[in-house]
Amino acid sequence: MELKITRCLSALVSVNCVVLTLASVDAFGFCQTQAHVAELTSIATIGEKSQEPPFPHSPPESEGVSSLALNRLDELVTGFVRAEEIVGAELLVIKNRRTVMHAVYGLDAPKVGQPLAKNTIFSIRSMTKPLAGVMAQILIDEGVLELTDPVSTYLESFDNERSREITIEHLLTHRSGLPMKSAGRLWSDYSSYDQIGQVADYWGELGPQLFQPGEQYHYADANVDTLGALIERAAGEPAEELIEGRLFRTLGMSDSMTLLRVGDPRLERVAGKNAGGMGRWRQFWRWQGKPYFSFPMFAQGFYSTPVDYARFMQMILDGGTFNGNQILSKAAISRILTPVSQTPMPTGFAGLSSSYGQLMHLYEKKGEVVAFGHSGSDATYAWAWPDQDLMVLYFTQSRGSATMSRMEAVIDSLLARPIPVEKIETLK
Repeated sequence: MELKITRCLSALVSVNCVVLTLASVDAFGFCQTQAHVAELTSIATIGEKSQEPPFPHSPPESEGVSSLALNRLDELVTGFVRAEEIVGAELLVIKNRRTVMHAVYGLDAPKVGQPLAKNTIFSIRSMTKPLAGVMAQILIDEGVLELTDPVSTYLESFDNERSREITIEHLLTHRSGLPMKSAGRLWSDYSSYDQIGQVADYWGELGPQLFQPGEQYHYADANVDTLGALIERAAGEPAEELIEGRLFRTLGMSDSMTLLRVGDPRLERVAGKNAGGMGRWRQFWRWQGKPYFSFPMFAQGFYSTPVDYARFMQMILDGGTFNGNQILSKAAISRILTPVSQTPMPTGFAGLSSSYGQLMHLYEKKGEVVAFGHSGSDATYAWAWPDQDLMVLYFTQSRGSATMSRMEAVIDSLLARPIPVEKIETLK
């Protein structure tokens, strides 16, 4: 089986109605920071590393943002907590590379009553996918990988009649035909596996179940877990080490992790995982010496903070550059942000279609991307609007909550495409 060693070595040198629930909400009951608009505390970093905040605080009006709009957003999230639609949340609004709002709400552990702290480290679940995707794009830029490469070039388990036609591009666009779920031990006991290569082998042997590769779109974790295993084989280095070194360290994402490991001083800041739904929340996992996944999962296994993930999003906004260094080529950014498939994902962004590029969720109008981002199934969300130089990150650990579309509708009408201030006044 050819691994393209020469290339490896060379590289190694709708919701139109804005549901605000704003009327008479006590904004102090669940907001531990009371940082509704422009809090001027510094953003924490881990350990002994001291550095300037990546997105310095600035008064909202100086960045063209209405304080009234941010107050409305604050009241909305406070209302979610009061109604027990979520357990807690951290909310970060960045405009023109400046933090105009950074607040926390509610609890980490619902039964214990432990408040959620700012700069908590969250399980970001599917927000892992864009990180793995960017690592693949870096290798494509360097000639280690090509979009048209068959996966079977790198993983023998795909060298069969069922899976041989799947390419790297199919993995990046969720067009492989692999299912989201299937029968078998993979879905009953992840602990029976030791490494991501075994997970990829499962999918290669199973093969496309839904359609022939390239024919349709179907969102599936199998694509990105397979991509992680492929990256390892092509680069000759664990994919998590590549991501930690070439993304996290390069971008200063010092609170982001591919796996929870005993002895890491950041563990005390990792949030517990909650599930159950409105009024029925229970914490089904928190760190007690054992990670949720025993090895890095590239579709859903990473951890991060809103500030750290904003660094990653900013690099995309800046056309692949960071501190003057080109991390991704312009061609890679174009690949990521070019709509490939329409998706069934609902959205509260009025008049925008939901699409998917190469491991990035896109919001477009007549083919023009207005915003991009990704979400995670433990209820973490990040959105960016290139034309507005705006990012909003809303992280919870409330698996099963249904607040995303309402958040999108309010963010859209108050920040991304704001209605006039005099009309906001009528929403009191």
